[in-house]
Amino acid sequence: MNVSLINQRSWLKLSHVLVALVFFIGMNTSFAQADVPESKNYQGIQYITGGIGSEESEAMLELGKKWPLVLEFSQAHPQRPLWVADVTVKIIDQKKKVVFDVMSDGPILLIDLAPGNYELQLSFEGKPLKRTVKLEENKPLKLSITWPI
Repeated sequence: MNVSLINQRSWLKLSHVLVALVFFIGMNTSFAQADVPESKNYQGIQYITGGIGSEESEAMLELGKKWPLVLEFSQAHPQRPLWVADVTVKIIDQKKKVVFDVMSDGPILLIDLAPGNYELQLSFEGKPLKRTVKLEENKPLKLSITWPI
């Protein structure tokens, strides 16, 4: 048998395997992205809110590793904190200007906020909390916020 014919067959088999692999990886990536709610926009600031269910929350937390600010909301509980939704989030910049003001639909909120110092004014079931954050270029920040019982 001709050596070039064997090489052609080997390359043909290898190309089929590579095409199947690329298709499989592409399908898995699209499924993971489908678990994340669509991004929204508040005065030019992109954000994603959600995290209802384990698949969606895992996908959002994985995606959040690339976002400047990730907020996780929970309420204290004797066994462990329980995630909460319907949190009002207001972000104020150094000039005391409100730059972000939304209601989080789920326990996770990803915000594409520019580097800087900010005050977070948060409210869950009428109970306010304040936090300050410093966002630095290319240093994502994940902040867990827990309301007392």
